[in-house]
Amino acid sequence: MTDTAQGPEQPATAPLPAKTAPPEVDRLAGEQGLGEYITVRHAGSPSRALATGAVMAAIALAFMFVLHGPLSDASAFSFSYSVLRAVHLGFLLMFVAGVVHGIRGLVAGAQAHYLYAGGIVHRRRSGLRAVAWPNVAQLRSVHHRRGDRSAVGEVVGYRLEAHDGTSVPIPLVLSEGRDAFVDRIVAALRAHNRPIV
Repeated sequence: MTDTAQGPEQPATAPLPAKTAPPEVDRLAGEQGLGEYITVRHAGSPSRALATGAVMAAIALAFMFVLHGPLSDASAFSFSYSVLRAVHLGFLLMFVAGVVHGIRGLVAGAQAHYLYAGGIVHRRRSGLRAVAWPNVAQLRSVHHRRGDRSAVGEVVGYRLEAHDGTSVPIPLVLSEGRDAFVDRIVAALRAHNRPIV
């Protein structure tokens, strides 16, 4: 791994919340021989993404509506028209970003990663897939590729790749510079001599 903020050399110090896994998750984990349940990480709330996108779009639409009157009254060759037009365009982009954010959250759906001593169960929408540590081909870091130059190249998550082609995305969630959930996965994979790249 190349990220210094989440180096696997340091042990996990933060305790992870212990919640119970749903029966269908426990059943699949039992069928795959994953052993003892450890913890869960929930990611991607469609309702939260939809609400955030709707609020962004509503605010932008309200400001666009307020600016419409002064924009239509201003002379097309005046300085105020240019300024109002630029601000109006900014709110239009905010409106589009809000709609895209909401749709993207709905498409991605709710996800959860259930960590067991012998592997992981990933739930996305209503689908479940399990990967036992011996079946992992590698844990690959995912880097930020767009946006602010200072952020490009930063590790934003990981992809657990299995020998059968199964791929499980694991987002990086730092708390005080560490991600205890990922630390446990890294430790388990190292114990099984699986590559971390």
